[in-house]
Formats: sequence, structure tokens, C-alpha cells
Amino acid sequence: MTRTKLLAAIVAPAICCWPAATQADISIIIVPASQQVGLGESVTVDLIISGLTDYGAPSLGVFDLDLAFDPSILSLDSVVFGDPLLGDQLDLSGFGSITMFDDSAPGVLNLFELSLDPAAILDTLQAGSFNLLSLTFNPLGIGASLLGLSLNALGDSLGSPLAATLGGASIAVVPAPAAVALGAAGLLCLLGSRFVPRRGNK
Repeated sequence: MTRTKLLAAIVAPAICCWPAATQADISIIIVPASQQVGLGESVTVDLIISGLTDYGAPSLGVFDLDLAFDPSILSLDSVVFGDPLLGDQLDLSGFGSITMFDDSAPGVLNLFELSLDPAAILDTLQAGSFNLLSLTFNPLGIGASLLGLSLNALGDSLGSPLAATLGGASIAVVPAPAAVALGAAGLLCLLGSRFVPRRGNK
């Protein structure tokens, strides 16, 4: 059993034992920087949570998500936890957080973060909408890959369970723009040469 699954096995049952927290409509969505990427380029994907209370309860204290993708189309390059502008919203006081990801199962990426901040800090300093993390993928082949989320656990600052709607996305991998341009130029040259008048021998 991987460290991520072991920790999730310990934390998730504890979350389930708490009464459900009062909450607004929380959602977690996948937002690719681009829905189309050239072969040989990379693409960044953000996981964004919204619907929490701005600087109040409920705030987010833990999440455990699985992201599914087509491993014949995309390959994981890197995972960066936190919001690029707001910082890691599960580490607001500098106590740190426990972050883990597991990509050992082809096409499934497990993503986990547990805040070590006190509940009062999360409830008073956390924004209501922010990036949970950013992923970078490298394309492996031409085609389209769906990106889907499933929720293993989601808890507020006290560990009480939160419900959320999940939104997916897709990324289409196309031939690299340079290769397309080169191919188009070659085709134009070939077509152009067929219409150039040839001088006959005198």
C-alpha cells in the first residue's frame, strides 16, 4: 500500500465520523490552460475549488482526489500544490501541510493534501475560491484525453465532511504547429511546381 493510500485510509474514516458541515455549493473543476496542445509541447491544468466561505467557515482542511486521464495521450510531468497568487491555502500559518501524489496506476493520479493549520486560522484566513494545485502534462500521441475527477475525501477545518460537485475537462493533442506549418509549406511548393509553365526544347 502506498503512503498516500495509507494516510488516506487513516484520515478518510475519521472525516466520515464527523457530522456533515453546513456548506454552500462547493465545486471542484479542472481548468486546462489550453484545451488543445501541440505534440511536443506541454500543458498546465489547474484544479480549482470554489463555493467555500471567504475568510469564514466552512473552509477546506483536507482533500483526497483521483484524476483520471488517457495514459496513451498524456504523461504527468509535475505537480505543484497551492495557488500561484494566493499561496497554498491549506498552509496559511507556516505550519506546513502534508502533500502527496501517486501516479503508480496508469491513467489515475491520486492527489492528497492535509492542512496542519489550526481551524481558527483556516476559517479566518482562507479564501473562498482558489487553486488546489497545478499539474503539467506532456503529450505522448495525437488524440483527445478526457480528464475526470472522483472524490475520496473532502473535509473542512475540523475534519467534518464536505460535499462537492466535480467538473471534468478534455485536452486534444494535435500535430505540433511547426510540423503543420512545414507540411503546409511543402504541400504548397509541391502544388505550385505543378502549375509552373515548362519551357520546351528549341
